[in-house]
Amino acid sequence: MPSGTPRIGSHAGENPQPEVLGTINPRITDPEPQGAYNISEFAGVTVEITEPPPPWELEGGDYALSDARRYVDVPDNWELRWINPKLLDQFGWRYWQPVMKSDPHVKVKVDTMVSPEGNIRRGGFTGDILAWMYKSWVEARRKEQQRDTAKLTESAVRRQEQLREEFARGQYGPNVRLEEATHPRQTQADGREMRSRGD
Repeated sequence: MPSGTPRIGSHAGENPQPEVLGTINPRITDPEPQGAYNISEFAGVTVEITEPPPPWELEGGDYALSDARRYVDVPDNWELRWINPKLLDQFGWRYWQPVMKSDPHVKVKVDTMVSPEGNIRRGGFTGDILAWMYKSWVEARRKEQQRDTAKLTESAVRRQEQLREEFARGQYGPNVRLEEATHPRQTQADGREMRSRGD
């Protein structure tokens, strides 16, 4: 065993030399960056630092943490939704069906999410219950709700016009006037198209 303090430069010829062990596919480390980049220069060497696009923009990216398809495999024509047990007690299933481990169409990826009764739950055995409905049914229900909202909006606008006329005729007294009445427009939005300010 050597003793003493090693000195820099001693045994210079015995230092291991670098050798190439293999190459890494550049697409793995830098998948066609589209985001921001920064070029800096240090000790005469130019280094380009790039940021890849966010994973949800990459094709075949990971599911969002709330997406139940991370935990189960089900048919593609199923719409999945987590249902709060309190809302379930209050409103019922409303045409949704529980995703059961015993269903031959269901393959559970995380066995610890299966409750004793066979439901898929997140947040423990008192957490949200995973439910499914055919995507075409969900779309039909969404259109029905949009029709109902349009009818209510139209009714509110008609009632406003009627109030204007009643005030103009003096129905509520000679000194009572309606200065202005407007109905809020463009208040309907599709949640799938909404984005937070950080996006």
